Order: sequence, then C-alpha cells, then structure tokens
Amino acid sequence: MQASTLYQSIYTYFGDTTPLLADCGALCGKACCGGDSGNSDGRFNNADSLCDSSEETGMYLFPGEKPLFLNRPGFQVVPSEFVYGGKRADLLLCSGLCRRSARPLSCRIFPLIPYFRENAGLKIIIDPRAYSLCPLTEKEAYPFLNPSFQRKTESVFRLLLKFSEVRAFLEGLSDILDDYLKFEPKGAIRI
Repeated sequence: MQASTLYQSIYTYFGDTTPLLADCGALCGKACCGGDSGNSDGRFNNADSLCDSSEETGMYLFPGEKPLFLNRPGFQVVPSEFVYGGKRADLLLCSGLCRRSARPLSCRIFPLIPYFRENAGLKIIIDPRAYSLCPLTEKEAYPFLNPSFQRKTESVFRLLLKFSEVRAFLEGLSDILDDYLKFEPKGAIRI
C-alpha cells in the first residue's frame, strides 16, 4: 500500500470525528484554522520569506503525506527546520480556507499529538504547543473531549508506528515536545 493511500484511508477513518461533539472553533474563533499567510483567494504572499522564517507556523506533514498536498490550491509545502532520521520534515502552510475533509493529519488530530519513545511506547497527549492557542488544553475542558476522537487518534498512530520512518519522525517530534513540556502550565491536562 502506498503511503498516500494509507493516509487517505486514515482521513476516511477520522471522517467527521472532531475533538468535541460540537464545533470547537466556536470557542476560540477558529484560532487553529486561521491559516499561515494566505490571502482570501488561497494564494500565498511573500512565499520566499515564509521559507526563510525562523518561526514555523504551519503544520508538520507526517512521512509520506506530502504528495497529497503538492500543487493543491490554498496549500504550500515548505521544508522545515525539523530533521529526523537524517531527513528534513515538511511543513504545510495554508490559507485557512480549507474544509476539514481536506486537512492533513496534524490538523485532524489537533490539539492532541503522539508522543513516542522506543523504550516507553506511545502516548497521546495534549500538544504543549497548543496551550496559548486552544481552550481545549485547559483542565476544565478534558471531560468534554470526544472519547472517539481520542481513541481514533491512538489507533491511527499504533498503525503508523509499524513504519520505521514514522517511528523516527515521532521520536524527533517527541524531542521537540520535550522542549515545550518543560514549560507546561501548572495543572495542564495529560491524557
């Protein structure tokens, strides 16, 4: 099975499953869906400066996901600063105008993130990079998180961990998350 076919199956598996049983964007004004630097017609302004930016504001594409987003209106794939297993991860920038069904896996699982260590296994956690952006990271929000969303996120990554490149990616991503977890707010929720 090609990676792009696998990701399309994962997208179908998630379907309309979201972090809440209601529109979570209503809580925060769609803070995570605002786009990176696109304009209203889905084109990007100053694309070269985005590539050189030291602040990466897009979403990482998981290994094998890139072909699904090349040459798609409203999206731009750029190399990130994140290197794992000798490879540079891709970053997806968007205009903020896509339908949920058109989003990459990172967007579909937000604000959750896989945390993986070969010696400790997989945990699905609240993404510490989301604390300043997403109200679902608050301890009071935890009881309202959709259990199906959490289960699907975990089952998808248990499947993806069968691939060595994904394991290397998740180990590297967990290194990044460790830097953020040092500053985790007091009382932050852990799933």
